[in-house]
Amino acid sequence: MGLLLSALVPATLNARAGVEIDAVERLERESRAKPDVIADELEKLLANGPVEGAARLDAEHLLGMLRAHLHQPGAAETVAQALVKTGAPAYSKLPGEQLHAAAMCIRAQVALSNGGSLTRADTQWDEIEHSLRAIPSVRVRMRCLSAAAGIKQRIGHIDESVRLSQEVIRLADEGGMAWRRSVYRSALAYTLYRGGQLEHATRLNDEAKKIAAESQDWMSMAEAMTTDSILLTDSGRPKEELAALNGAIEYARKAGAARDEALGLANLSDYYLHAAEYSRAYEIAQRAVPLARALHDVSTENLAHLNSGLALISMKRKDEGMALIRPLLEFDRAANDIASLAESTRDVATYLERAGYLTEAYAAYQSLRGLSNELARRDQQEAVLELQESFDAQQRKRELALLNEDNALKEEQLRGRELEYKIWALTAGIVLSLLALAARMYGSLRATQQALRLRNAQLRRHSLQDPLTGLANRRQFHEITSGDGASGSARGTLYLLDLDHFKSINDHHGHAAGDAVLVETARRLRAVLREEDLVVRWGGEEFLVLVSAMAHERVEPLAQRLLNAVAGMPMIVGDKRVNVTTSIGFAEFPFPPHRLDLPWDLAVDIVDNAMYVAKTLGRNRACGVGAVPAGTLAEVDAVVQDLEQSWREGRVQLTVLEGPAAEANP
Repeated sequence: MGLLLSALVPATLNARAGVEIDAVERLERESRAKPDVIADELEKLLANGPVEGAARLDAEHLLGMLRAHLHQPGAAETVAQALVKTGAPAYSKLPGEQLHAAAMCIRAQVALSNGGSLTRADTQWDEIEHSLRAIPSVRVRMRCLSAAAGIKQRIGHIDESVRLSQEVIRLADEGGMAWRRSVYRSALAYTLYRGGQLEHATRLNDEAKKIAAESQDWMSMAEAMTTDSILLTDSGRPKEELAALNGAIEYARKAGAARDEALGLANLSDYYLHAAEYSRAYEIAQRAVPLARALHDVSTENLAHLNSGLALISMKRKDEGMALIRPLLEFDRAANDIASLAESTRDVATYLERAGYLTEAYAAYQSLRGLSNELARRDQQEAVLELQESFDAQQRKRELALLNEDNALKEEQLRGRELEYKIWALTAGIVLSLLALAARMYGSLRATQQALRLRNAQLRRHSLQDPLTGLANRRQFHEITSGDGASGSARGTLYLLDLDHFKSINDHHGHAAGDAVLVETARRLRAVLREEDLVVRWGGEEFLVLVSAMAHERVEPLAQRLLNAVAGMPMIVGDKRVNVTTSIGFAEFPFPPHRLDLPWDLAVDIVDNAMYVAKTLGRNRACGVGAVPAGTLAEVDAVVQDLEQSWREGRVQLTVLEGPAAEANP
C-alpha cells in the first residue's frame, strides 16, 4: 500500500488545486480493505501537501470517517475540530456552515460506530441536512447520507433510512463507480431486511453481487456475500447461508482485507455454534484469533475467544471454556461496557444450561440480573438526557420564533409612528388598529403557551411509556410507588414474568419476530388484568404486574391465568406459530405472618428470586412466596437471597404452579 500511495502523491498535488478527485477516489476504495493504512497515509498527505478548499474538505472528511470506523473517536474528533477551526486558511473558500455540517457528519459516524447516542446524532442530522446538501463534493454528501441512513435504521426509522439510501444509490449511479454502486445496494438490502422486505432485499443484493463480479471488485463481493448470509439467516436454507459465509471469507482474503477475513471467521464460528457443531466452531474461532491479534482488532479477537469458550463448554470442557471467557468478561467490566458484558453473560448462561452445568448457569443468570438492572438504570439516564436535549432544541426553536415575532412587531411599530406623523388626523384609527394587533398577538401568545403545555405533557407521557409495547416503563413504576401519597412500603401483589428461551426465538425467527412476541405478550397480559392494574415492561423480556386491593384467595388463580394467557395458545408471527412460555415469581405484600413493611426494591427482589426458582424447577411455572417467619428486614433479606435453599430447608413457604403444556418450536 505504501508503493501505491507513493505512486499517487505526484498526481494529487499541484500549486492550487490540491488533491485530484481520482486520487481520493482510489484512496477511499482501497480504504475498505486496509482502513488503518489508508488513514495513516492520508494524514501524511494532508500534512505535507498544499491541499486547500473543497479538495482538502474531501480528503479530511474521508480521514475523519475512517477514524470513526476504526473505533478511534478521539482521532475522529480531532479531524472534526480542524474542519470548523475559525479562520483556517485551508478552508477559506468554503462557507462556515458547510464545514460545520461536514464535522457534525463525522461525529454522527462516531456515534454510529462507537456506541454513542443515536437519538442525539439523528437530531443533529436534522439541523445540518440543508447545509450539507450544499457541499460541492458529491463524495462527502454520499458518506454523510449513508451515515444518516445507518442512524435512522438503528433507531427504527426504516422508511427514512430507505429514502436516504435510495438517494445515495442515485448519486453513486450517476458517478458510475462500480464499487460504490455495489456497496450502497448491499447496505440498502440490509435495511430492507430489517424492515421485513426480504424479497426486495434479496433482489437488490443480487444486483450488488452482479456489479461487483463484473468489475472484479472482491471487497464489494465480500460485503455482498456477508449481507447474503444475513438475509439467509431465517430462510431455512442453512447450506446456502454457510456457502455465503465461506464466500465472504474467501473474497475478503482475495481483496487482502484481513480485518474482514478475521470477522468472517468469527461469524462462521457463530454459525457452527448455532448448528451445534461445536468442534468445528472451536476450530474456526481459533483460526480467527491470530488474524485479529495481528491487526490489534480487539473486538474481533474477543468475539473469537468467546465463541471458542462457548464451544468448549458445549463439548463438556467447561473449565477450559471459562478460562477463555473470564478475561473477556473482565475486559468488558474494566471498560464499563455493561451492554456487551450483559450480552456475553447471557450467552455463557445459555450454553452452560444447555451443557448441563446448572449450578454455574444459575450463578450466571444471577449475575445477568444485576447487569440487566444496571442497563435499565443507564437507559433511563440516557433517555432523560436525550429528552432534555430534545426539549432544549425545541426551546431554541421557540426562542428564535419569538425573536422573529419581536422583530416583526418592532418594524410594525416603526411604520405606525411614521404613519402617525404624516396623517395625524387618523390617530384614533391607528390606535384602534394597534389595539387589535395587540389582541391578536396576545391570542397568538396564549395559543403558543397552550401548545407548549400540551407538548410538555406529551413528552412526559412518552417518558413514562415503553415505545414497543405501549406498557408502563420502570420510570412510571418508580414514580407511582415513590410519588406523593405513596407510603414507601410495598402494598399489593407483585408478579414478575420472564419469557422462557426468548433468545432462542430471536436466534431462530429474527429480532422482528421477537418484538412481535413482546407486543403480543403485552396484549395478552392486559386482557387478563383489570384496567386499574399496573402492567410494566420491566426490561428485555421481563414484565412486572402490580395488583392492588385483591383478596388473598385470588392471588394464586391470577398467577395461573397469567401462565395460561402466555402459553395457552401459540403466538402468530407472520406465517409462523411460535410457542411461548413464561416463568413467574409472585408474592403478596405486606409479608405474612408478621405483616412486615418492606421497601419496594426489596419486594421486587423477592419476586425476582422466586421467578429464578421457577426457572430452575423447569420453566413454564409460577413460584409464589408465602409466609416468611422473619421479623426484620435483615432476616427477610437473608432468607430470600437464596430462596430455593431456604425453601428446601423449610424456612419459607413456596407455592409452585405449572403452566399449560406447550409444543416445542420448530
